[in-house]
Amino acid sequence: MRTAEAADEIRVEDGGRRVVVVAGRLRLPVSAGVTDDQALTLARAGTTAWHLLRTCAHLRPDESIVVHDAASEVGAIAVQLARSFAAGRVIATESSQSRRRRAVKLGADIAVESGRDGLAERLIAANEGKQVDVVLDPGGTLKASLDALAPFGRIVCYGADQDESVRLTGLLGGSQAVIGFRFEHTLERPDMIARAVSELFGLTSAGRLRPVAGD
Repeated sequence: MRTAEAADEIRVEDGGRRVVVVAGRLRLPVSAGVTDDQALTLARAGTTAWHLLRTCAHLRPDESIVVHDAASEVGAIAVQLARSFAAGRVIATESSQSRRRRAVKLGADIAVESGRDGLAERLIAANEGKQVDVVLDPGGTLKASLDALAPFGRIVCYGADQDESVRLTGLLGGSQAVIGFRFEHTLERPDMIARAVSELFGLTSAGRLRPVAGD
């Protein structure tokens, strides 16, 4: 998927320095040990995953987190980052057994079937009988995620097809938060992309993050 807001290309500038170009105007140096394909994936999907965890969810060490669609481009990086950021338990959801196995290989503690029926119960069971602290939701799982969310828990919605409504009274009663994120808004603040990409490139160079292309 290539949009005007995506990482468009890798260029080699004077001196042989590689840069990844984002939205046709933002140039970020590519670290040694990061391939061109990885740099392109990290500049968009990686930046999204980083901000979901750092800026929106404020994931703290030992907190449990659910990553829906965990074998997707964003989800795969989010699973690995959650593990790198010392999450207590990383729970993945996916539609097929092969994709669930992939999520576990990437670092999830457990992966459960993503169908809506009984999803909240499966998430709580996967968290050893406790409600979860953070959920990353690309769309379609908001109600089940809220049902599985602990007090002071946060859900970050980032997909383009979010069409579910949230009753404010329910959030107040549960001391919970639902937060939205759009990658496009980071383009208005280039430092947000640079900060994320710097850490992502460092983790990749160190072998602690394996960016994977989407389907």
